[in-house]
This record gives sequence, C-alpha cells and structure tokens, in this order.
Amino acid sequence: WLSTTEGLEPFIFVKNGSDIDKIRLINQNISLSIGKKHCIGYFKNGRHIDCPHNRTVDSGWHCNECRINDDFFLCVKCTGEKCINEKQQTSCSQNLYYVYLAAFDSVLKVGISFEQRLVERLIEQGADFGAKIAVVRNGKDVRRVEQEIKSHLNIVDFVTGDQKQSLIFGNPNKSIPNIFNAIAQLKNNGISKYMINPEIYDLRDHYKLENVLGNPTKTKVAEDTNIEGTVVAAKGNIVIAR
Repeated sequence: WLSTTEGLEPFIFVKNGSDIDKIRLINQNISLSIGKKHCIGYFKNGRHIDCPHNRTVDSGWHCNECRINDDFFLCVKCTGEKCINEKQQTSCSQNLYYVYLAAFDSVLKVGISFEQRLVERLIEQGADFGAKIAVVRNGKDVRRVEQEIKSHLNIVDFVTGDQKQSLIFGNPNKSIPNIFNAIAQLKNNGISKYMINPEIYDLRDHYKLENVLGNPTKTKVAEDTNIEGTVVAAKGNIVIAR
C-alpha cells in the first residue's frame, strides 16, 4: 500500500531484471503467472539489499542467511523479557512506540507501530477498524506491554491469512463493541499509565469491497498458478479480481 493523491492504494511490486516495477491494482487488468518463491533480501542500515544468492524459499519471506543479516528480523520475536537483538538496543530504547488494537470482524489483535506508520500498518493488515490506545518509550517495554494486553484481554497478536479471508466482510457491530470493551478493561490494570485518549480509525473505505457483489472464491497463490482478471478490491494483502 502506497500513498497517492487519492490516498493509500494497493500496488504489486514486480522484479524486472535489476529494476523493481510497481503496478497499481484497483480497476486494472492483470495477467500473472506465478513462478518459484524467492527470498526478498534484507535491510541493513536503512537500505534494502537483494538476497545475494537469489535463493528460493518454501515458507516465509527470507532465506536463513538474509534473516541473520537483517537489522530487525530478531525484533519481530521480541516479547519484552530480554533483548535478543543487541545491535539495535540503543536506538530501540530511545524510540517512541504506539500500541494499537486491530479489529477483523469479531477477532481482535494487539500490535505496536511507530506513529507515522500506524494507519498504513493497519491497512496493510486489512483491519476493518483500528484504535491507537497507548504510547510507550523503549521497544523492550512496549513489547512487554503488548504481551500483557494480549494476556489480559485474551486476544491475539497475529491473524492468519485464512482467518482474514473468512472474515473479509467485517461486521462493524462486532468490531466496534470489541474495541470499546477492550479499552474499558485496560483502564483498570497495570498498563493504564501508558494509555492515551484512544483514536479510532474506520478503514473500510480503503478496500473498495462495495465492488464485490458476492463471496469471492479463494485461490491460493503457488507456483504455476495463473491469475487473470480485473482487480475490483483489495484488503490488506488479499486481492479480489473479477
């Protein structure tokens, strides 16, 4: 999802030799033949570096070498108990992070983000609604707060692609009460000192789901898959074509 004059819009990035082409999706005709899945490389000192061996991968996005080389891959596994990525510890301890709730129909997820990425992050995930609820300085502390919220509310910190597909037409009468009930519960526990006046985001207009007239047929993207049609909607990383 990229910012355009019309707001955030979904694009697909295609490697063309040494160049990366970006293709706008909504209302565009596409014809794609899916090949082998390759490692996407890693980030080092703020710069993206291609996988040096162009390795194929069976699952995930990185080969083992690029996982190790990436500046922040280990941070994804952080639970706030102990820093496992010491090379990022100094900057991590100084950064300001926001805690959010993301609603996918009846499913509620907790996550963290930098403020300037928060709304974009929610849209990339395909959330129906989101709420910015707390602010914490220090990445280790915010991960601990995230896990405390997950445990206290008995919610998740990860939503699978299959779950998102099955809940693609989110019901606001499930999402909104879940968010407000969660916020009310959190005001009476140990993380209340981090909480702020919540900002609620209705993200549904970004996805163009009004163009989808029935339940779409799910197609798993795998090697040798051919995809043709006109893209009518996109929600997170789910693309709907007619």
